[in-house]
Amino acid sequence: MLEPSSIIYLTLGYGVTFIIVYLLKYMMGKTLQTRLIEQPKLKTTYIFLTRIILLIIALLGVSTVTFTVFPQLSGLASSILVTAGFISIVIGLAAQSSLSNLISGFLISFTQPFRIGDAVMFKGEFCFVEDIRLIHTVLRTWDNRRLIVPNSMLQSEVITNYTIEDPTMLVPVFVQISYESDLKKAMDIMINVARKHPDCLPAENIPNVVVMEFQDSGILLRLLSRAKDQLTAFRMARDLLYQIKLEFDRNGIEIPYPRRRLIVEERLYEQLSRITENLEKIYRTIESKLLSQ
Repeated sequence: MLEPSSIIYLTLGYGVTFIIVYLLKYMMGKTLQTRLIEQPKLKTTYIFLTRIILLIIALLGVSTVTFTVFPQLSGLASSILVTAGFISIVIGLAAQSSLSNLISGFLISFTQPFRIGDAVMFKGEFCFVEDIRLIHTVLRTWDNRRLIVPNSMLQSEVITNYTIEDPTMLVPVFVQISYESDLKKAMDIMINVARKHPDCLPAENIPNVVVMEFQDSGILLRLLSRAKDQLTAFRMARDLLYQIKLEFDRNGIEIPYPRRRLIVEERLYEQLSRITENLEKIYRTIESKLLSQ
């Protein structure tokens, strides 16, 4: 039976442990903010290490308080550890996935293939890395959904990182014009529209327009410009298409519909001509009869 004094000591010990962990979290958070100003690229590593340190301190504090208040548990724990080898193996196998995720979290935080805040493409989903936790990583999709991905999966998957090293993105825009339209004028219009866009980042020979292909209905042109990041590039491409259409309408540049040209053999053409002549004769005959009445 538990004595009231033991319960009081246990409660006080857990309370002190909680206060220590809370104070350490507060102080480490302040230190982290200062360090991030100097080295913003290490944000992911600092946050992950902070969580690991706080978890270890909390476990040590709880264990110390528990075995101090109930010293008889230390002998019981030792005997359990010695005699429960098989159970340890079973637990180890059951926890293999969690340990794998924990180790993968360590590797991700130190090698930094992606960091908190990075824009990435994961299994066809455009996402932002919202948080990297001990066991899993939280990805926020472009439509504000949350993907909870185990760290081990991220360690083994191919991920496109739009932010690491150089976040700028090339912005290709494809437009088709008719063969009758002024090609040089259309190319100049597309370049001017891109240069006037507020998100365009000019570079050597960018923006530029090239002829990509002669297609069935018209000439395919590609406008290439540059934006500061992937999200801006997506919006910018849609704005450019809209502005290009307006400028083409003002300047008489035609965006063609699908077209098909039929080549008729001469014999068939002659037959169609005879049918047309006969229809005209029948029409004139009927018209004259109606007038005579």
